[in-house]
Amino acid sequence: MNRGDRWLLVLPLALTALGVVMVYSSSAILGITRYHDPDYFLIRQLGRAALGVVVLLTCAKLRLSRLEAVAPWLLGVATGLLTVVVVVGHAANGAVRWLRLGFFSLQPTDLARVSAIVFLAWWLKRNPPAEHGLARGVLAPLALIGAVCGLILLQPNLSSAALLGLSAFTMLFLAGARLTHLAMPLGGGFVAAVVALVTHPYQMKRVQTFAGFLGHGVVDHQGSGWQLDQSLIAIGSGGWLGRGLGGGLQKYLFLPEAHTDFIFSILAEELGFLGATLLLVGIALYLWRGMRAAARAADPFPALLAGGLTLQVGLYALANLAVATGLAPTTGLPLPFVSYGGSALLANLAAAGILYRVSVGVEGREALTRERWSRGDA
Repeated sequence: MNRGDRWLLVLPLALTALGVVMVYSSSAILGITRYHDPDYFLIRQLGRAALGVVVLLTCAKLRLSRLEAVAPWLLGVATGLLTVVVVVGHAANGAVRWLRLGFFSLQPTDLARVSAIVFLAWWLKRNPPAEHGLARGVLAPLALIGAVCGLILLQPNLSSAALLGLSAFTMLFLAGARLTHLAMPLGGGFVAAVVALVTHPYQMKRVQTFAGFLGHGVVDHQGSGWQLDQSLIAIGSGGWLGRGLGGGLQKYLFLPEAHTDFIFSILAEELGFLGATLLLVGIALYLWRGMRAAARAADPFPALLAGGLTLQVGLYALANLAVATGLAPTTGLPLPFVSYGGSALLANLAAAGILYRVSVGVEGREALTRERWSRGDA
């Protein structure tokens, strides 16, 4: 653990620790009212964080050649689990996204989004878009990822499917695909998103609420805009230094999903502009170090892998923060490393471990180069 970029270990662990604290602060009241236990969500998040640390350290020691060899199988397993969840999955809040495994619930979408990145890195190394053109270099991998997105849409989960598709497009761009080749499937993805909105009225209602707020500053305070209204109240009341950790008021059942989708709002209320800024700086530093590892990798597979995993975390963070601040329609996307949840946290910590493993190869190669130069000077 002494050859790679330690920031890729320190930053996700620090964000996870912050998340545990904020989950407790934002969920204690809900735990009391729903389960008669203020520590209900804290205990579960602590267990998930502990398991996540094990996953991170395991992935940090993983040989990338082995990960590359099993890339198609990982996507196959993830696709199989998505198929199972559509058929016999556990329903909650009108969506079927979870598999019950004893005391643990698995959301296969999180496994699928990481597996898709690994698979795309494997495919694009063997089929560079610049060499294989539109059919094999762009349309073929997008068709496979599109099938995965289709299974996610059936849950329904439009936001996760859209971000997975966007992650795939960014990876193709990083791999050298032409913009003209990406325009056609991008248009197809837009059409699919419109169809999904039309066929799911509750998602269309969220978009209409967002459009009304963005265009006219109008929020349905007692209806579909309730969450956004309460989120903005929380953020605005935090001021520069916040109300103090544990001193927030919106978590008293005013702001729904305060410990998951809108945990940033509670953080901003209790820790203020300063705390929110430090959180954003931590996320930005993680994204920078991840892209740095991708840019410095010599082989296409680790370069594309690191780039895809980093951009995926960045997209999820951007989407969550945009929702909390009224810059995007309400979705069910968590804030990476911080929001309450098991599958998402494990997936993000696994991605952090893989990023560190990529950086180990970069740092080790540079150390060997420096050693050779020093011997030559001697």
